[in-house]
Amino acid sequence: MGQQNLPSQNDHPFLALGRVLETLREEDNAEVLIETTLNYLQTEFDYHLIWIGLYDRLDHRLFGKGGIAPTGDTDFLKHRYTLQPGDLLEQIVIQQRPITVPDIQQEIRAGEWRRIATNLGIQGTLLFPLRAKDQCFGVTLLGSHQWGISATPKDTAHLSMVLGGLAAALHEIEVNWQQSAIKRPDKPLFQALDELLKLPKLVQRLDKLVAMTQEFITPTRTNIYWYHPQQRYFWHRVGNRQSLRSVVGLRNSKAGLTVAEASDFYQALKVGQLVTIGSSRSQLKTETTEHILHRLRTRSLMAAPIQIQGELLGFLSVEEDDPRIWERAERNYILATAQLVALVVSGEELDTQVQVRIKDSQVLARIAQAIAYRPTPENALNDAGKLICQHLNTDRLVILQPDQSGQFTVVFSRQPSNRRPCPSPLPPLDDQDQQWLRGRKKMEMIEDIEADGLLTSWRETFTQLNLRSLLIESLSYPASPKQPSFLFLIGHESPRTWNSNERDFVKTVAQLIHLLLTLSGELDNAKRSFLAHQTLQSGLSMLHSAPKDPVRFERAWINYVAKLLECPLVALLTWTPQIAWATVSTVAVTDSRFALPPDLTISVATNPLIHQALATPHFCCFAVKDLPDSIRQWFKSPDIGQILVIALHQDTTSATGLILIADHQERTWSESLLSVLEILTQQFTDLRDYRYRLMQQTQERENLQALNWYKHRCLEKLYQSVQEMNNSLLLLDSQTYSPVEATQQITNSALQKMRRQQLLHKLEAVLAGMTPILKQEQWQLRTTLRPIKLATLLKRSLRQVEPFYNQRQLVLNMHNVSQFTIYGDYLKLECIVLELLLTIGLQSRAGRWIHLWCCPLRSDTKPRLRSSSPYPLLELLISQSNSLEECQQILTASPRKSLHSLNMRICQQILRSWGGDLHFYQTQVHDYLIRLLLPLEQKQR
Repeated sequence: MGQQNLPSQNDHPFLALGRVLETLREEDNAEVLIETTLNYLQTEFDYHLIWIGLYDRLDHRLFGKGGIAPTGDTDFLKHRYTLQPGDLLEQIVIQQRPITVPDIQQEIRAGEWRRIATNLGIQGTLLFPLRAKDQCFGVTLLGSHQWGISATPKDTAHLSMVLGGLAAALHEIEVNWQQSAIKRPDKPLFQALDELLKLPKLVQRLDKLVAMTQEFITPTRTNIYWYHPQQRYFWHRVGNRQSLRSVVGLRNSKAGLTVAEASDFYQALKVGQLVTIGSSRSQLKTETTEHILHRLRTRSLMAAPIQIQGELLGFLSVEEDDPRIWERAERNYILATAQLVALVVSGEELDTQVQVRIKDSQVLARIAQAIAYRPTPENALNDAGKLICQHLNTDRLVILQPDQSGQFTVVFSRQPSNRRPCPSPLPPLDDQDQQWLRGRKKMEMIEDIEADGLLTSWRETFTQLNLRSLLIESLSYPASPKQPSFLFLIGHESPRTWNSNERDFVKTVAQLIHLLLTLSGELDNAKRSFLAHQTLQSGLSMLHSAPKDPVRFERAWINYVAKLLECPLVALLTWTPQIAWATVSTVAVTDSRFALPPDLTISVATNPLIHQALATPHFCCFAVKDLPDSIRQWFKSPDIGQILVIALHQDTTSATGLILIADHQERTWSESLLSVLEILTQQFTDLRDYRYRLMQQTQERENLQALNWYKHRCLEKLYQSVQEMNNSLLLLDSQTYSPVEATQQITNSALQKMRRQQLLHKLEAVLAGMTPILKQEQWQLRTTLRPIKLATLLKRSLRQVEPFYNQRQLVLNMHNVSQFTIYGDYLKLECIVLELLLTIGLQSRAGRWIHLWCCPLRSDTKPRLRSSSPYPLLELLISQSNSLEECQQILTASPRKSLHSLNMRICQQILRSWGGDLHFYQTQVHDYLIRLLLPLEQKQR
C-alpha cells in the first residue's frame, strides 16, 4: 500500500502542472503569475528562448514582461513592440491562434524578432496567444536552435492549459482593476444635493457644482457657458479657478462661441445630446471640432446641455489639454450635473418667466382691446402689429393666405418705414414644405433661413428683404385642420433663437388675429352676400320696370351695367343669324376716350374674342395688350387696359349678341358681383328675346288687324257696289213690264241692254279691283303707290258717306281741293278717308257744318314732325271750324290726343308706312279736329 502512494517518474509532469495551475488560480499578482509561468516553461520544456509580452489595446502594442534567453543580455525581453499591419505578432493577436515558424530568421513578418533570432541563433519558433473570454491578453514566444521544431500533442496540451490559465488569471485581474477604477457618480451627486441646500446664492451653487465636477472627472478645467438666444452665441458664466485665465480671451470676445461657427454642435445640444471630443474621436464635423477646440483652447471636450422644458439654456463643459477618452461614468456624471444646474437655475428662470408672462399678458390685453374696439380690421391689424413688433423687438410681421392655385397672398404686412414690403403673391411652396406645414402642431421657428433647408421657394424673396429668422404659425379652420387658412410670420433681420415664452406669445397672438381675420372674412362674405342680394334685387327690379320697347330696353340695361360697375365703357354688340356681322347696337360711354368707332363692324365667324365668349356662359376677361391687332385696333385710347365680355346665350337658339365692358388695367373685378351680373345678364337675355318676339307678334297682330280692317272696308265697298248694281238691275227689270208702244219698247229694250252691260262692266271693274286683295294680300298688306287726284278721291269717299251725312243733317264743305295730286295707295287711301269722314261725322253734333281744309305743309314744320316721306306733305284738316287760320291755331295751341279707336290707329299705321301721318285734336267737349298728312306728287314740290 505504501508503494502505491509514491509518485512514479511519469507522474512528475502532471504534479508540476497541477502546482502551476493552482498558483495561477489563487495568485492575484501579475508579476508572480508571469514568473511562475516562465519557471514552469523553463523546467518542463527544452526551449532556448522564452518570452511573454502583454497586449496594450489602446496603443496596439506588446510590452515585454520577461523571459529566458541563451545570452546574458536580456534587456530586449522588457522592450515594447508596436504592432504593424501584416506583422506576425499582430496576426497572433487578431486571430488568437498558435503559429509554428520553421525558421524565424527567414520570416519577413517577424519584424524586430527576426534580428533578435539571428543574434541568438534561434530558428524554430512557437507563438501562443494568451487568450481568455475571446480576448487576447498577450503573446508567448518559444524558440529553439533547431530548424522546424513542432510541439507534440502532449506538449501542446500542457502549453494550452498553462497559458490559458495565465490568460484567465490576467482577465480576472483586469476585471477587478476595472471595477475598482470605475467611478461611482451617485455618491458625489447625493452629497452635492445636501451641500447645495446650504448655499443661499445661485452663483455659489453653480460654483459648487463646477468644483464637484472638476473633482470627480479631474479635467484641466470645468466651465458653464450660457446661451444668448437673440444673438445666438454662448458666453462664459461660471468656471473653476484654474480655467479663469484661459477663458479671458473668450469672455472678452465680441461674439463668444457663436452658433454660426459651430452649428452642428448647437443642434446636438438643442436636442439634448451629449457632445464628446476625445482622442481622435468626435461626433461633430471636422471643421467644427477644430474650431471649438481652438476657441476653447483645449484638446478634449465633453459638453452636456442644460435644458429646462426643452429650452436650451447653455452647456456644462469639462475640458482637457491632452487627448482623452471619456469614460461612461464621466459621461453619466456630467449629464446628471447638467440637470442639477438646470434645477438650480430654474428658480431664477421661474422669476424671470413670471415677469415675462406678466408683460406678455399686458401686451395681449392691449392687442385684444385693439382688435375689439378698432372700427376696421385694417386699423386693428395695424395697432396689433405695432404692439407685437415692439414687444418682440422684431422687424416684420406678415400674414399670408393661400389661394386655390397654391400661391400665398399677403393679407397684412408690417415692416420698418425704410424697408420694402413683402411682395404679393408669394409663389407656391414645394411638396416637402407643404407637408412640413401640414404636419406642424406647434409654433415653428427657423433660426437661419439660409442654413435651414426650409421654405426654399421663398428663400430668395426673404433674403432680398433681409429676413433671416422666422417664427411661423399655421392657422386653419376647425373644419379643415390640415389645410392652412393663414400663415402668421414674425421675421427678424439676423439669425436668432426664439424662446418658449416668445413662441407661446406669438401663438396666442396668432389665434387672436386668426379670430379677427375669420370674423372679418365672415363679415366680408355677409357684405358680399348682401351686396349680391341687393344687386340682384335692384337688377331684377330694373328689368321689370324697363321700357317695353326692345331698343329702349337694351339701352336701359347697358346704362344700368355701366352705373353698377362704374365703368367708362359698356357696349352691346349684336348680329343676326342671317347677317353674321356684329355691330354696336347700344353703348354707354362716360369717358369719351373709351369710345368705340361708330362704324365698327366685326366678323362673328373669324373673331376669336367672340368665339371665346360664345364658348362659356361666364364673363371672359382679357388684357388688351394680349389681344390680336385686329381687336386691339377697336380701342383707340391707351387707357383701356382690360375688357370683359359675356355672350347673350339662349336656350334653344344660338346667341346673337354680347356685352363688352372696358376699363383701366388696374381695375379688379369682384367675383361675387360678376356672378350676380351673370345671372342678371341671363335674365336680360331672356327678357330681350321675349320683348323682340313680343314686338314681332304685336307687329303681326297690328298687321293682321290692319288687314282685317282694310278687307272689311273693301268688303263693305264691294257689298255697297253690288247692292247698287242689284238695285239698278231690279229697276231695269221692273221697267220691262210697263205698257208702252212697240217702237218705244224696242228703244227701251236697247237702252236697258246697254245699261245692263254698263252695270256688268262696272261690276267686273269692282271685282277686278278686289282681285289683288285676294291674291297678293292674304296675310299682310301690300302697298302700291301711285299718283292720285285728291278731288276724285274725296268725291268717291263723299258718295259713300252721303247717306250717313244726310241722316245726321251734316254738311261737308271742301276748300282748295281740286289742284292737288297726292301720292299713295288708292284703295287704302280711299278706305282711310272714308274712315275719317265717318269718325268726324260720329263725333259732330247733328246739323253742323264740317270743313275740309287742304294746303301744303310749311317747310319749317316737317323736321318737327320727323316724317320719313321723301315727298313734300299735304295737310288736310277736317274740323267744324270755318277758318283755316283757326284750325292752324288749334294745331299749335291744343295738345294732341291719342287716337281713341282701333280703326283710327290702323289708319295712322298704314299712312306712316308710306310717309303720311294722322293726328287727332280735341278743342272743346264736342269740337274735334283731324289732321291728315299726305305725300304730294314729286312734281308738285
